[in-house]
Amino acid sequence: MLRNIFEKQDWHFVLLALLAVSVNAIMEFFPAYFSGQFWGLHAKTWLWIGVISAILHQLYAMIIWRTQLETGWLSTTLPPLGYIAYYIDYTMLLTARLSAIALTAVANRDVLVIPEAARWITVLTLAIPVSWLLHSILKYYGFKRLAGADRFETAYRDQSWTRKGIFRIVPKAIYVFGPLVFYIPGFLLASPASLLLALFNHFYLWIHYYCTELPPPPPFISEEKDRFKNSRFF
Repeated sequence: MLRNIFEKQDWHFVLLALLAVSVNAIMEFFPAYFSGQFWGLHAKTWLWIGVISAILHQLYAMIIWRTQLETGWLSTTLPPLGYIAYYIDYTMLLTARLSAIALTAVANRDVLVIPEAARWITVLTLAIPVSWLLHSILKYYGFKRLAGADRFETAYRDQSWTRKGIFRIVPKAIYVFGPLVFYIPGFLLASPASLLLALFNHFYLWIHYYCTELPPPPPFISEEKDRFKNSRFF
């Protein structure tokens, strides 16, 4: 059971460590780009809060998803509140993750010299695919399923992977276009600290995809293997 739950998580932690070391090295080599503060906290502190928020979010999702698929413990121990409790925690962690990126940008604003027109052009360019992705998720997929409802409810697991909206063109659109939202605060406020945090989140999201999403499910749901491999967000 533990082997299934922690499959490929050794690679997860190795790659996460390399990411964290890289972030720290960049801040040490270019200290002038990480100045500023907000609410009494330095921009570097906000950046590390963002790193920790991302780690907590993805570790939480990994542990709950894997243990739920392997044992069904949460849905059997707390029916029907198991998924609701998970959903609330998941949403709070996701909100903290995104908020940390925005607050890092506020603390480190206007450090990069970027013309205002260029900022807005970049932000609008990023917002177009992100908005289309959000529309497709809400219309064809639903945030409840996006957060991992198929790990809890068979009805969701039995649904085929949607091929409508943006998913018709890019099946893995959540992983391809979703991370673009991380960069919007950094470009809008010309914050290198926020952009570095966005880059960390971008790479870390793909680590989640390869180390948590891609491994096959436990034997008792092997017939759902193909559906399981269709990626969700985080």
